[in-house]
Amino acid sequence: ELATGLMMFAYSFLAMTAYNVVKPITRSKFISSLGADNLPYVQLAAGLLIGVLMQGYSVLVARLPRRYVAPLTLAGMSGLLVAFWFLFRTAGDWVSVAFYLMGLILGILLISQFWTLANDIYDARQAKRVFGFIGGGSSLGGMTGAGLTAVVVSRLGTENLLLCSAFILLLCSGLVALIVRREEAAGRGGAVAAEEEGVGGKEALRLLRESRHLQIIALVIAFAAVGAGLIEQQLNMAAEAFKGRSATDNLTEFLAQVTLYLSAIGFFIQVALTSRIHRTLGVGFALLVLPTSLGVTGVVMLLNAALWAPALARILDTS
Repeated sequence: ELATGLMMFAYSFLAMTAYNVVKPITRSKFISSLGADNLPYVQLAAGLLIGVLMQGYSVLVARLPRRYVAPLTLAGMSGLLVAFWFLFRTAGDWVSVAFYLMGLILGILLISQFWTLANDIYDARQAKRVFGFIGGGSSLGGMTGAGLTAVVVSRLGTENLLLCSAFILLLCSGLVALIVRREEAAGRGGAVAAEEEGVGGKEALRLLRESRHLQIIALVIAFAAVGAGLIEQQLNMAAEAFKGRSATDNLTEFLAQVTLYLSAIGFFIQVALTSRIHRTLGVGFALLVLPTSLGVTGVVMLLNAALWAPALARILDTS
């Protein structure tokens, strides 16, 4: 169990390292090609397109042995990053749009596949003991990927970092292949899934209609998502204004630095503060932290047109 736990920790670490190398690049390349003002249109279309693509992905992987889905997907994503490295050398604004969409899909797949595999391997008792540890690899990977990007982008160039991320994903694919070969339960549906069977879409909508409590929770999540989207857009626009639209490497470096800080602060909050806040001040106080911080940083941005203001807002929002 210890060896598997260490490999799962390494899996989450490598996956998030690769993703957080790519994430700031998706923003910087789009801003350089089309400008930050056009990002909301792509994000709106992405919400619809990704739903269709993920449905097609589900149909495709249903025809494959489940235990091989994650290694093959990781290897495929690695190949796609290499393909985008070639495509960026041919110019064309459509490449930046496609790469931005690919980055959104990559984040969804990496997180969902990791926890699906973890759910297959560990039963409910084991999950309570090891999920905190193996999940910690994600936060450390986020810091490592963003830090790596911020440090080396000025020397390697934004496009060449795609090859670094592709190599990390390829290593991750090999590691996951070892995990599924070692663990017989991988790909068969775990004990946690068996014990915590979810409800269907229609049942979920019925519960939402009948429960005022769930409606309030849904509104809290919705308003938080709207606030987060506005903050991220303001950060992208401020980065373009202060760093320059054509300064792709500078944009990548700055956005990677923001990701590094928010990953570090988020890790500290998760490990050191969250449980204490819940125990001493209650969940109600914890729920008020996000809207309060967004409101305060919104006022700061209104009164101070500096680049650090939206960066601070983004860090607090994500943390």
